[in-house]
Formats: sequence, C-alpha cells, structure tokens
Amino acid sequence: MKKILRVVILVIIVIAVIFYLRQQPENYSSLANKIDIQTNKVLTSFGIVDENIIKNFRIQKRTQTAKWIQFVKEIKTDKKTADIITEIKISLSEFPVEVDFDKALNLLTVSINGNILNKILFIEMKPLKYKAAIIIDDVGYKKDELENFLSLGIPLTFSILPFEKYSGYLADKLKKQNYIFFLHQPMEPEGYPKVNPGKAAILLNMSAEEIEKKVKKNLANVGGAVGINNHMGSAFTQDKTKMEEFLKVVKAKNLIFVDSFTSPKSVAYKTAKAMGIPTRQNEIFLDNEDNFQYILKQLSLFKKRIKRDGGCIAIGHIHKKNLPAALTKMIPEFEKEEITFLTVSEYLKSQENFMATEARSSQRN
Repeated sequence: MKKILRVVILVIIVIAVIFYLRQQPENYSSLANKIDIQTNKVLTSFGIVDENIIKNFRIQKRTQTAKWIQFVKEIKTDKKTADIITEIKISLSEFPVEVDFDKALNLLTVSINGNILNKILFIEMKPLKYKAAIIIDDVGYKKDELENFLSLGIPLTFSILPFEKYSGYLADKLKKQNYIFFLHQPMEPEGYPKVNPGKAAILLNMSAEEIEKKVKKNLANVGGAVGINNHMGSAFTQDKTKMEEFLKVVKAKNLIFVDSFTSPKSVAYKTAKAMGIPTRQNEIFLDNEDNFQYILKQLSLFKKRIKRDGGCIAIGHIHKKNLPAALTKMIPEFEKEEITFLTVSEYLKSQENFMATEARSSQRN
C-alpha cells in the first residue's frame, strides 16, 4: 500500500512540474539580443554609428505566454531607408521572426508570435552636399582661450599642445562639453635646433621605443584625444621610416591622424593611408597672417575648394586674434551655399560612408 502511495505521489509531482513548466512564459530575450546584434551589423555597414543614434534603450516585456527584452532605437541617417530595410530582412532570414516596415511611420518591427522584439525608427536626413572641417591648433596656453571659438556655434576640432600650462584643464573642459579634440604632437622641423618644437617633440634621432614612449606620455597629458595632427614637423614628416614608427602608436591607439602638411615633401598622409589609419591632409592654413582681410581671403579660398571637391579640411590657430571675427563674418556665407561644418571625425566618417555606399552599389550592379 505504501509503495502504491509513493508512486501516486511521484506521479502527482511529475504532473505538477510539467503543468508548472507549461505555464511558464516563453523567454525570447536571447533571440531579441541576437536580432539586435545582427541589425547592428547591417546598420554599421551603412555607416550608421553612435553619432547617428538619437535613442537606444531596452524595455522588459511580459505576457501570460512570453517574456523578453524589447530593443528600441531611433536613428537619423542620410541613407535610403529602403536599402537598409532590404539588407536587414536578408540578414534576419535565418531567424523564426516576422520583419515588417511601416513606410508611413518609417518604423521597422521584428516580432515573433505577435510579440515585438525589436523596433527601429528611422529619421531620414538630407544628404550633406558640401562639408567643411576646421582644426584649431596650439590650444593649451591660456585658460580662457577657447571662449571666442566655442561661441561661434559650429563644430570645430581643437588640437591641444601637451604639457603647456592649461593643456590638461582645457582637455577636461572640452570633454565635459562633449567636444572632440586632438593631440597637437610636436615634431622636428627643418632648421632644428634653431627652430625649437619644444620638449614634447619627437625627433629624427629618437629610436622607435623613444617615439612610442613620448607620444604615449603626451596622449596621457591630454586624456581623451580622438586623433593627432602634427605641430611643426616639416623635417620629421618627410622621413617615411620615422613616420611609420610614430604611426604604429597612432594605429595601436585607434586614433585619427591628420597631416598638417607643413612641408610639400611630407609623406605623412600617404604613409598613414597605406597603414590603414583614418587619415586626411590639411589643405589650407587660414591665418598664416593675423590680418582680417587676409583671413577672409583664405576662407573664401577654403569655400571654393569645398565647392570644387565636395569637402575640405583647413587649419587655424587659437591665438590668432582676427580668426574668430573672420569666421563670424563668413559662416553665414558657407551655410547659404549649403556647406555643413563637421568635426574631423564626422568628416572622415562621412567620406567613409560615401565610399562604402559606392562600393555596395557597384557590387549590386
């Protein structure tokens, strides 16, 4: 009798466990996460990065039959949404989900059994017609030297000289205000040592180890730099071997490099490009003369090159007293001609996105 009772109790327990398990909601969180990873790969292939994401959050969802984490994104892009949706649908074809796109709302939803796992709202932007990027060099000497430039209301890329009186202070200030900035790395100029680039400079007689140590020390002094451009360097940038030694540090740190182009014999840009480093070359100095009319003339030349080539990078200097006033006068003219000011990182990404789109288009054709 006891044996029968034990068997009955065991059967009841098994039935209860089965019933309990059947009543537990299906967990789709892992699936939603995999879909988010897959869609992110597609978005990245279209050049959509963090700067394009307006909102990105997760919501815990639960019904009687299911529970999951819903991934929600709001994205701004100048790419054709239809092309992005097509690629996402192809990439998700291996998953047991439904992919729907509401053209009226520009909303993509990914669902399973009526449960929406992922939402992406696309906000289409007009493609940028013309692009301008300005680097402001020699930051670090004065505590309040940024103010006249920050008040201009356009994105600028500030380049900070290491180990000057306010280098660290101004780096922190820019970080707090979400401005990107560069390390303005001093390099050996022609005429050295009579022309002195300072104690933070890398020199032609340094070993690769010395160059690496010096650059890392300088980067630590202006913590948070996203790129480097050279200060002086008319001699150093002509030496391919030394540039390779320097650029190995740049590449290891995943930084941008802009050749300030202080010598027509510079090999810096070509060397960086060959090493696969995100790079551009300065095309015009705006303020070699601190004269209002001269700077206006240079800004007009800058504008012409942008209109001719679609984009251009220029360099100005923080201590040139007439540069902010000249920019104030010319900015409305740039905007009137549909020229958009970008940081150097945004400029590079826009160029990369264009090339990626062209490559994708040729592959389809």
